[in-house]
Amino acid sequence: MIPTWQRTCTMDISDKCTLECPTCLRQGYRKRGEVIPGGDLTPERFEKLIHYFKGFSFCGQISDPIFNPHLAELLKMCKDNHKSVSVHTAASHRKEKWWNEVFDANTDARWMFGIDGLPYESFLHRKNQDGEHLFNMMLLAKSKGLKVTWQYIVFSYNENHIEEATELALKHDLVLRIMASARWNDTRRRRDPMRPKNKKWWIVRPWESREGKDD
Repeated sequence: MIPTWQRTCTMDISDKCTLECPTCLRQGYRKRGEVIPGGDLTPERFEKLIHYFKGFSFCGQISDPIFNPHLAELLKMCKDNHKSVSVHTAASHRKEKWWNEVFDANTDARWMFGIDGLPYESFLHRKNQDGEHLFNMMLLAKSKGLKVTWQYIVFSYNENHIEEATELALKHDLVLRIMASARWNDTRRRRDPMRPKNKKWWIVRPWESREGKDD
C-alpha cells in the first residue's frame, strides 16, 4: 500500500462551468433533470487535506477549476506547503488580469489547457469556448515560466490538423499532448459525425460494449 504522504489527490473543486461539451457528465445530469452536485472547495476545507497528500490535481469531471473563487488561494497554499499541483482547464471565460493573478499565485503549478484542435476550431467540441483567448492565456503562463501542456483530443474536425498543431506547438515551445478517446466505445455514437475516421484515435476498452460492426 502506498503511504498517504506519497499519494496525490485528484479533485473536482467546483460545480460550475460555462462550457457545454456534448459528452460531459454535466449534460447527463441536466437531461435527467438533476442538480449538478458539488460546490466550491474552500481554503478551510482544503487545509484539512493538504497535509495528507504530496500533491493535488485540480481536474474537474463536472466542473472547471477556474470557476472556484478561491483558486488563487488554494494554489498559494500548495506552494507554501511544498505540495505539487496541476490545474486542468478548458474554459476561457476569465479576463487576462484574473489569469495573471492565478499564475502568479503559484509559479510551480503545472497547467493543462484543453484546446481540441487549432485554437480557432476548438469550440466545435468545447461549446462556448474561445479557443484563441485560451491559447493566448496558455502562452501567458508559458512566458511566466510555468509548465504548460496543450491537450488536444482528436475528433473528425481536427484529425487532419495535427501536423499544423505540432508546428504551432514547436513555434511556441509548448508540450502538445495528442489524445485518443474512448467515447466511441458507445455503440450509440458509431455514426457520430465527431468520430475520427482514423481508428487509431479510438480507445477500445474490452469491458465496454463494442456490439455491431464498425463502419
